[in-house]
Amino acid sequence: MTGVLKNKPLMLVGSVPGETAEQVFLLIGPAIGDLLAGVSDGEPGYRNKWIVFNAPQVFEPNPDLEVLNKPRARPEHSVFKDVPDWVPTSWEDMWRFTVRPGVRATHFGDLPYPGFVRESWPIFQRMRKEGVIPAGARFQVSLPQPEDFTRWCTGNAHDFSIMTRAVEETLARAVKSILATVPAKELVFQWDVCWEVLANATGDCLGREPLAWKAEGDPLERFAGYIRRLSPLVPEEAVLGMHLCYGDLEHTHLIEPPDLANCVRMANEAVQHAGRRFDFVQMPVPRNRNDDAYFKPLRKLRLGEGKLYIGLVHHTDGVAGTLARVRTFRRHYDGDFGVATECGWGRRKSETIPALLQIHREVAAAL
Repeated sequence: MTGVLKNKPLMLVGSVPGETAEQVFLLIGPAIGDLLAGVSDGEPGYRNKWIVFNAPQVFEPNPDLEVLNKPRARPEHSVFKDVPDWVPTSWEDMWRFTVRPGVRATHFGDLPYPGFVRESWPIFQRMRKEGVIPAGARFQVSLPQPEDFTRWCTGNAHDFSIMTRAVEETLARAVKSILATVPAKELVFQWDVCWEVLANATGDCLGREPLAWKAEGDPLERFAGYIRRLSPLVPEEAVLGMHLCYGDLEHTHLIEPPDLANCVRMANEAVQHAGRRFDFVQMPVPRNRNDDAYFKPLRKLRLGEGKLYIGLVHHTDGVAGTLARVRTFRRHYDGDFGVATECGWGRRKSETIPALLQIHREVAAAL
């Protein structure tokens, strides 16, 4: 498997604006499919809300949990009338759960992600056979890490711990179910890591939302534990990687990274504890960071045979701005690399995507 991503200069973080997987494949496949590490179904439709749909689908039906807060009903004249009722419109409107008194452990039913894969994988196969998706392209599946499911909708360390343990259990089942649908040799499996990044960046607490309290234990040790227990479930024949994220609400980070030191630390932990080869890591670069100080921590990155996808492609300053960031980046990293955006595209305006695809293609040609 060494060098499986050698001629893949682009990475698709995951989400792409679209109503169906077929619509996304038609958009992505012909434009940059030959250059991508993996081709995602775009997480279409309501899935562009990333994690929130698990609140009504997985958590609310659980008898061990009590709903403390949920998105309020919206009048017909509301500016949010086209947004599903389960989507919060502010932190005050956010889903909140607590574990009922006396409950020491809980178990969740199946997560919806394997079902999404069962829907999209046959479409991917058909469109690859038709030539819309290039021959040899792999199908990309992204799953959040355990804390991404629970940190934003729990209010204390006790409830967080119980819910997160249960999520990890059902995540393990989800990985196995996905592999029962997609052969490992056809798969790019990506961990989406956000709340773990924020916990490590802040020492596990900001003293305010969205990190108003400390969880139990050291956040880096918790993250290493998830990687150690879950990543070996992905066979060596599959490509394994992760996307490190500081949030992307309205294209704004929940916390601005001062540099790449936190990402480097977490990437090194993942490589050390994965129990198998780690093929790639993606890291974000804000548009305004073209300074040496931001990239300097990359000198401590230890990916082994893995590839770094550096998330410095931005639609707003195009090819010229992206290549300027690449030049600074290359002063601090001489390993195998490709490029990506900071985060997924699902909440971007769909009319911006063709230009963004062209930027990717031109930047890839210039690397």
